[in-house]
Amino acid sequence: MKKIVSKSLSIALILMIAVSLAACGKTESNPPTPVQGGSSAEKPAEKVIIKFAGVNNAEHATIRAINEKFKPRVEELTEGRVEVQVFDNSQLGGERDLMEQLQSGLLQMSYISPIFATVDPAINVMDLPFLFEDEAHVDKVVAGELGKELLKDLPDKGLIPLGYFENGFRVITNSKHPINTLADIKGLKIRTPQAPISVAIFEALGANVTPLSFGELYSALQQKVVDGQENAYNTVSSSRFFEVQKYMAETNHMWGCFVVMASGKWWDTLDGDIKAAIETAAAEAATYQRQIFREQSAGSKAQCEEAGMEVSYPDAAELRQAVAPVYENFYKEYPQYKDIVEQIQAMQ
Repeated sequence: MKKIVSKSLSIALILMIAVSLAACGKTESNPPTPVQGGSSAEKPAEKVIIKFAGVNNAEHATIRAINEKFKPRVEELTEGRVEVQVFDNSQLGGERDLMEQLQSGLLQMSYISPIFATVDPAINVMDLPFLFEDEAHVDKVVAGELGKELLKDLPDKGLIPLGYFENGFRVITNSKHPINTLADIKGLKIRTPQAPISVAIFEALGANVTPLSFGELYSALQQKVVDGQENAYNTVSSSRFFEVQKYMAETNHMWGCFVVMASGKWWDTLDGDIKAAIETAAAEAATYQRQIFREQSAGSKAQCEEAGMEVSYPDAAELRQAVAPVYENFYKEYPQYKDIVEQIQAMQ
């Protein structure tokens, strides 16, 4: 009898332990009770990182505008949800490299000169010689509907346009001799950007054209691979071309621009409020960049002269006549852009 009672007690004890363990297991598997106002399962949104790359150094107005205006403004507007990392001085490659990185989604933002005409020829319009009369004329175009019209097809190429940076009215430098007439340009080995209209202009002027990426330019000048180049005063100064060039001709043969761009693949992943903040900051940075670029121009010219460069002032009429075929050939190849060119000219 005692054995039966003892056995019954043992069974009862085992059952009690099993029930207790089962209850514990059930409690542990239950989700935590939500806290009022939110769930403990929610995770904070990941910070959006913008790698913004360019070919110029930190002194140039393009990089200054990114560091001084775009970066702080977009970080302010997004309350720190976006972080901008700036890579200047061709750290991530030349312009073609940067454009390809934008299209592939490896890079988030950059600014590109009209070398992107290889994927969208409409931008060639901005490079046409002697198209712009002065800076006020430039602003009418780039801040208006015509400026937007020229960039409207870029999203189809995987590039989101966000505004225009200025690369200024361009001058010609060389290490051979002063340029006073058209004849002085003929035969000079001149580096141009890898942009079709830039090449066409200097072929029309009789130069021996050598397209190179900007990152290769200083060493090419230093090693006499090319005799000269053409850029705005600010670029000549900030890149210290006065160390390897003696003569500078104020031709103002074209106004140069950069287009601020975002990667289309990356852009499509962003929330609307982040896009709006980037658009606002980019527009403000573009206005700021053009302002400081122009403020720097006179000082840049003076710095080049102080460093020993000789400035000449060739007759623009002779140069205009020489480059007239550039327009004729452009209209033959792209008749659809003739109307917009004439609209720009009518705004002078």
